[in-house]
Amino acid sequence: MTIAGITIGAAVLWLVAAAVLTIIEALTQGLTSIWFAGGAVAAAVAAMVGGPLPVQVIVFLAVSVIMLAIMRPIVRNKFNNRVERTNVEALPGSEGIVEERVTHLEPGAVRADGKVWSAVCAEGETIEKDTVVVIKSIKGVTLMVEEKR
Repeated sequence: MTIAGITIGAAVLWLVAAAVLTIIEALTQGLTSIWFAGGAVAAAVAAMVGGPLPVQVIVFLAVSVIMLAIMRPIVRNKFNNRVERTNVEALPGSEGIVEERVTHLEPGAVRADGKVWSAVCAEGETIEKDTVVVIKSIKGVTLMVEEKR
């Protein structure tokens, strides 16, 4: 009876741990503690069938690691965690057409994304009108461009 009492007590502790880990996962939504909650449930089952504490811990670790290794990549692929760049953030790497000559010292004009932007290029360069350029970066409302090669 004492052994069964300890077994039931251990199972309850594992289930409480699983509940706490599930609550933490619900609050953070980081896919970090849910795998350990599954391991805790498996350890509770091991405790209920009479497994000693070392077996419960091994079951907890094994199930947690297996769930983490197998399920996490699958679940991550189901969530859209790709951030799509929009507006100004989407400009670097895109192309534009020079509408007014661009130099390092005298900003010119570049049409990109359907709008005309102020633009400069690297020191010592000059980019003439109607040249295709690649936008390297943006600072404020001024594009840093280079001639497309």
